[in-house]
Amino acid sequence: MKNIEIKIRKSVPSDVYGIREVQEVTWINTYPNDKAGITLEDIKSKFKDDDTSEGRKKIEEKKERYKDKSKRTWVAEEKGKIIGFCSAGNEKGKDRILAIYVLPEYQGKGIGNRLITKVFKWLSNNMAIYTNVVEYNLNAINFYKSHGFSETERKGKLDSAATLPSGKTLPEIELKKSV
Repeated sequence: MKNIEIKIRKSVPSDVYGIREVQEVTWINTYPNDKAGITLEDIKSKFKDDDTSEGRKKIEEKKERYKDKSKRTWVAEEKGKIIGFCSAGNEKGKDRILAIYVLPEYQGKGIGNRLITKVFKWLSNNMAIYTNVVEYNLNAINFYKSHGFSETERKGKLDSAATLPSGKTLPEIELKKSV
């Protein structure tokens, strides 16, 4: 992977399938955890319906979110293939990073830094920025801390995305970047 040329751009609705693929690969590689009782099957079940007509319909419905101007997504791509993404927005009066994922083979190459820089520029309204991270995802926690985030007191199940079809929940912590 020498001299890779990665383009960062604002996401468009047709990116939803590439984004979902990045999400699936990174979840499978990141979230199974024996100590937390989260199995590979638990994680795969989150994506098992993607290849069904109902699953494709749900992914297509994500295109509607692009009409919400209080949220924005950026993608990182190499040769037209989405290899990472970051979504941010304002929810319930708080600026939040909603998701940031980079395919495992591209991690540690500065792509996450480039994506989060776009978020900081877009959200630059002098408000604190919050995000939720799975508590055992030390790579993500360290990434956010390197960008000025620190842990708040909130932990547990912080949003619906953390609930898996099996009923198990990914244990989360909240991080905050103060102004």
